[in-house]
Amino acid sequence: MKQFAAPAIVVATLALFATAHAAAPPALYTQAQATSGRADFETHCSMCHGKNLQGISGPALVGQNFAGPSNNYTVAAIFDELSQQMPAGAPGSLTKAQYTDIMAFILSKNGYPAGKTALTYDGAQSSTVKLVSRVK
Repeated sequence: MKQFAAPAIVVATLALFATAHAAAPPALYTQAQATSGRADFETHCSMCHGKNLQGISGPALVGQNFAGPSNNYTVAAIFDELSQQMPAGAPGSLTKAQYTDIMAFILSKNGYPAGKTALTYDGAQSSTVKLVSRVK
């Protein structure tokens, strides 16, 4: 039986399409949320996680060590940890809006684009979107 070899251009086009499709994370929050989340993060989280999310006494919240493809994190898994265990000295003490905005800020710093629809508390809790940092 003779095998058919696909032309190189077809293979290259399919590879580019797959790469572009995989590289386009969904827009889950608004820019206003990420901006507000930055302020809340600096006030309530940066003392442990660093102003740039690089980690100090708490783990880094950006990059491949935080959310690499092999970690299998979802937005909901990270949000549950954030909203139920943070801040370390006063877990669950922030408002739902503050937790949602901080999650938006974390998403923004990991390469997820802002969109026109706001992330909600319930939406973050139930999101099955894989969280894979676009930051190396």
